[in-house]
Amino acid sequence: MIARQLNTTYRLQSMKKSTQRFIMIAVILVLANSGIYFVTAYSQMQESSDVPSQVQTMLFTTAAIVYLPLGIWMIKNNLHSRAPYVIASMISIALIGLYVVSRTVSLPIVGIQNDVGMVDILSKVTQGSIVVISLLLLRNWNKEKIKVPQ
Repeated sequence: MIARQLNTTYRLQSMKKSTQRFIMIAVILVLANSGIYFVTAYSQMQESSDVPSQVQTMLFTTAAIVYLPLGIWMIKNNLHSRAPYVIASMISIALIGLYVVSRTVSLPIVGIQNDVGMVDILSKVTQGSIVVISLLLLRNWNKEKIKVPQ
């Protein structure tokens, strides 16, 4: 009986540590994505000032601005709410979908995009990782407050 209780206690502690790691990884990915989009917006702004380029700059800037407070919210949340993880997943899925559409369909104003660069791949990998980690956190949801090391 004591061995069973110790085993259960060990599993709970192990689960808390892995949950904390997932939270920190999600935060790092969200903040990294914000940085990627800020850099992309700046470089897009430097390249050209035509209307399609301005639309893309606005999209990249908006994505960067949305991801930044989302990452801060995740840090301060301590798993009190599922909201930041759900929102991060939804935004990431929407941006991945928009990327795929922009490469396959001629969109109004910007047309069809043919370029696929290292930044594109990096941002999609981080966004896909955000979705996977957020879904793992949501699947293993535990109502108790978990302290994230700072």
